Amino acid sequence: MNQKPIIHIGTLHAKPEFTEALIQSFEGLKQAPGYISHACYRDIEDENKLTLVEKWENKKDHENFINSFPKEVMEQWLNMLSKKGEDAYYQAV
Repeated sequence: MNQKPIIHIGTLHAKPEFTEALIQSFEGLKQAPGYISHACYRDIEDENKLTLVEKWENKKDHENFINSFPKEVMEQWLNMLSKKGEDAYYQAV
């Protein structure tokens, strides 16, 4: 049976001085094995609140991508956030 792709939706709260850099960082997704597509949305009431909708071949590919970064690189990226975001995985029904 063919496995359906998964959707990962993450809501991120950027520090104002890093919002554009955070948006640009999402371009790196395109290099990852299992990546299909992504779209970034900016909250209309809070320009520093972003929702990233990613489509992956499977959850493991997304997890492997996240875990592929050295600790220092991940800490730098997380430093662009003003607070902890939320994320979840979905599959079409």
